[in-house]
Amino acid sequence: MKKAALKKSSSDEILFFYSLLGFILILPFSGNAFSTPGIYIFYSFLKALIVASSWMLAFVALRSMTVSLYGIMDMSRMVFSTLLGVFVLGEEMTLAKALGVIIVTTGLLLANSKSDSPKGRVSITVLLAALLNCILNSISGTMDKVLMKSMTSDQLQFWFMLFLLVLYGLILIVRKEKVSISTLKGNYWIPLMSLSLVFGDRLLFIANASPESQVTVMTVIKQSSVFVTVLTGWLFFKEKNILFKTLCAIIILSGIMISVIWG
Repeated sequence: MKKAALKKSSSDEILFFYSLLGFILILPFSGNAFSTPGIYIFYSFLKALIVASSWMLAFVALRSMTVSLYGIMDMSRMVFSTLLGVFVLGEEMTLAKALGVIIVTTGLLLANSKSDSPKGRVSITVLLAALLNCILNSISGTMDKVLMKSMTSDQLQFWFMLFLLVLYGLILIVRKEKVSISTLKGNYWIPLMSLSLVFGDRLLFIANASPESQVTVMTVIKQSSVFVTVLTGWLFFKEKNILFKTLCAIIILSGIMISVIWG
């Protein structure tokens, strides 16, 4: 949806309206948000700052990268999530997890070895944007696990979306970029993205609230979406090398599964 939205609007417009609609959607369920302790409101701001930066990097990558390759590169967050789970949350680094990280890295390198573009592989700058996006997303996912021990999903989602909206609004002001409500009429992908964000985040926060959930397990479940990304890249964007990319995705998911099942 992000890739499709970029064809009609600028990334700043998309991110602002994306956050605005998302915030409006969660307002009816945010009655207890103002009872949140001040320190957790601050942590919610930090999470919003991290995610806002992550999404901006994601759009930089999506402008130059096919959606199927982006989906595969996005799976690298498993590597960073595993390391954060070990060093921040105290989860054990086992041989299986280490092997899983190696297999995932191998699959990622394979995915970038074959390009859809006659100009060759994507640039280092674009790859770095994609990887930094994954690192920041991993940090955000780790924060979810920690914050959900002391906040409700209503509280976290309210403050997170509010701060996202403020941050993107400030970016528009600093860059002096004009936006129009007509953008929503001409780009229906933006409201669809907002619905996806709000509904998906709510389910994710509920899952993270479970004391039995681990960062690595949550990563496996989220990253299985790569097959949807690869498939839509083929069906809607006519991207090439789909079978090869599917194989790379299977290799990466295998590494993630080894890390989770035997880790």
